[in-house]
Amino acid sequence: MAALDGQFVRLVQANPQLRPRVGNPDELRSNKLDATLDLLKHRVQEPEAGVAESRTGAVITALNEEAVVCAALANKGGLNLVVTYEAFAPKMLGALRQELIFSRHLREAGRPPGWLGVPVVLTSHTWENAKNEQSHQDPTLAEALLGEMADGARVCFPPDGNSAMAALTHSIQALGTITALVVPKREVPNRLTPAQARLLADEGLLLLHGDPDTAAVLLAATGSYQLGEVLRAHRRLREAGIAAAVIYIGEPGRLRAGRDARECAYVLSDALVLRHFPAGTPRVFVTHTRPEPYLGALRRIDTGPATTRALGFVNQGGTLDVPGLLFANGCTWAHTVAAALAVLGRPLNDGLRADEQAALAGRGDPTVITYPA
Repeated sequence: MAALDGQFVRLVQANPQLRPRVGNPDELRSNKLDATLDLLKHRVQEPEAGVAESRTGAVITALNEEAVVCAALANKGGLNLVVTYEAFAPKMLGALRQELIFSRHLREAGRPPGWLGVPVVLTSHTWENAKNEQSHQDPTLAEALLGEMADGARVCFPPDGNSAMAALTHSIQALGTITALVVPKREVPNRLTPAQARLLADEGLLLLHGDPDTAAVLLAATGSYQLGEVLRAHRRLREAGIAAAVIYIGEPGRLRAGRDARECAYVLSDALVLRHFPAGTPRVFVTHTRPEPYLGALRRIDTGPATTRALGFVNQGGTLDVPGLLFANGCTWAHTVAAALAVLGRPLNDGLRADEQAALAGRGDPTVITYPA
């Protein structure tokens, strides 16, 4: 989030002709947008000295998710940003859908909308929000927007700081659209170069390791923490002599089958999809979301239960750290290795030690997986 914060400030400062507006239900500093708040300030009637407040502040804060998202959507001539805890973002869905419908109707009428795209940042998200238990662990908005038409409703999962900056800029440049950006609040490693980040923003997916044409299995990640687990699984499979390719899917909607001419023009071509996901190669997906809506959107590359596995949030949570949540939901590197072996028709012994297998089965110490030596 710190990288996204800096990028938004730079965009505001580079475009003084655009009125900035930030819709914020709560906790802007907690969500690491310190520079944005210091520059734009909370709008209040009676500013306090020494606090980032002003009668003309551009940060609209209210404990009402629908109200603050509407404040940004109404700023048609300006530069907008909406930031919220992921778990509370579904309260914005009704307003977002009305905007998406209106924008699409304008395009169909030959009057394409000219306002800048609105990024809706979902942070303090499912996998890193432990202190408030399952009430704060909910990827529903991203899943719901995956069901909308992908040419107007974009759902993106930048895995690091470089990709968060690229995705933010890309989302604002896409006129008349709404982009949900699922961004970790915590610091995560920069795994993509700036050039890779721009390519991910442009195409929605990125090959990180291996050759899909020669790989025995394809490992695909969506989400920052999920990418970390997939990369570790890739290393273990390589040690076991199993060739795997790693693909990062940053915008799943680009890989769906288009449902009308406009969406067909936006999704990726068959040639590009097949370049990353050759027909017949077994595959494992590890996603930030629940696996079912994710696979539903990706039916185009789902080869069926014998050769496709999807791991994701399965409504298991609590006051757990990130590794604990990944383990509870069956999304660790070891679960990924086990899924890869399953779609290859190989035994667990080919990639996992006995103590790791025991942990997966609930009979051993899970820390051999969550905190491996």
